[in-house]
Amino acid sequence: MINDKNRLYLFWLIGKYVFQKQESYANVFFVVSNFLSYYYGMSNTYTRYNIKMMRNFYCCFPNFISEMNKLHWEHYLRLVTVSDFKERYFYFRIAIFCRSNVRDLQCMIDNKLYEVI
Repeated sequence: MINDKNRLYLFWLIGKYVFQKQESYANVFFVVSNFLSYYYGMSNTYTRYNIKMMRNFYCCFPNFISEMNKLHWEHYLRLVTVSDFKERYFYFRIAIFCRSNVRDLQCMIDNKLYEVI
């Protein structure tokens, strides 16, 4: 069974792989999604949408650091929606510092806490 820390790293690695292969394969999301769904069992975890989000996760956080394990995948789904790097890093750091849940993080993003401070 995959724990949360390993799962997050697995998603980051999948995102890295897809990012590297997207130029080579026109339908990389479809291929990776089908392969992983077959290998890990048919579940909603490896849909094409989730594979795209894993690629976005890798693009937004190109270096995987141990501190990233302090947040859950659901946090990163919210963080990748923030386009500005400095703003995204601000929310990342504040979520870790405050031990924010996903709802609190989304509230901070929606209320543009970065711009207020």
